[in-house]
Amino acid sequence: MKRKSRNNNQPVKSLIKALRILDTLADCPSGLGITELSGQLKAPKSTVHRLIATLEEVGYAVFDRPTAKYLLGSKVARLGEQLNHQSSLLTFGVPALEELTRQCGEASHLAILEGTEVVYISREESKEPMRISFAMGHRAPAHCTALGKAFLAGLSDTEIRMLYKNERQLERVTPRTRTKLQDLLSEAAAIRKEGIAYDDEEYMRGLRCMAAPIKDFSGRTIAAMSLSMFKHKMTAGRKAFFKEALFVASADVSEKLGYLGGSKKIAV
Repeated sequence: MKRKSRNNNQPVKSLIKALRILDTLADCPSGLGITELSGQLKAPKSTVHRLIATLEEVGYAVFDRPTAKYLLGSKVARLGEQLNHQSSLLTFGVPALEELTRQCGEASHLAILEGTEVVYISREESKEPMRISFAMGHRAPAHCTALGKAFLAGLSDTEIRMLYKNERQLERVTPRTRTKLQDLLSEAAAIRKEGIAYDDEEYMRGLRCMAAPIKDFSGRTIAAMSLSMFKHKMTAGRKAFFKEALFVASADVSEKLGYLGGSKKIAV
């Protein structure tokens, strides 16, 4: 798709200035005042004050009253934590996907949760002539994908309700999509017991998926791993094999991320 205008690709100058403020604060752990920031950035005090006030409001900067200086806020630390998670996820997750697809002959995916959507961050395609896989960066609703349900099962019912508090009804993507929140809560309870989430043509017609959570040292679900295939390929016999292989792969990645509460055996 061609861009309509070159102007659409121009950088946002105020955003660049705000990011430069964060870079400057990162170089000064003891913090900087407005005058100091203005001098280092060679920008008017009024501009610096307006931008850092915005950064403070959203948690990326904090004002220390005793010293009258600004410091990096907690949101920056959160971004750093997420970056570390994703880096480790890909380090251990990509080889796990490769092995999972080699064993099962089906496409495998790795995803993270953003709001009520899953974002695919890695994939391994099957070698079949006819195959299904989702590109990195692809987004899908959490409530109708196995990956998303694996995440939601890691939350309490109260947290799930809060996540969907502004939605009267969940989005219907295919005729098989469940749109009632209570159905989602019931399914989350079943997933917590089994450890595996399923999608039976709820996101795409003809596609079935199963997914397992990946947890970090704190026991929090930080990613999910899935197998995707055409519906006729998930026979009862193959389903049991896929389930065991997926559980072992996700448990192995979780263990490498510091999770100590997993077991590599499940009840089929």
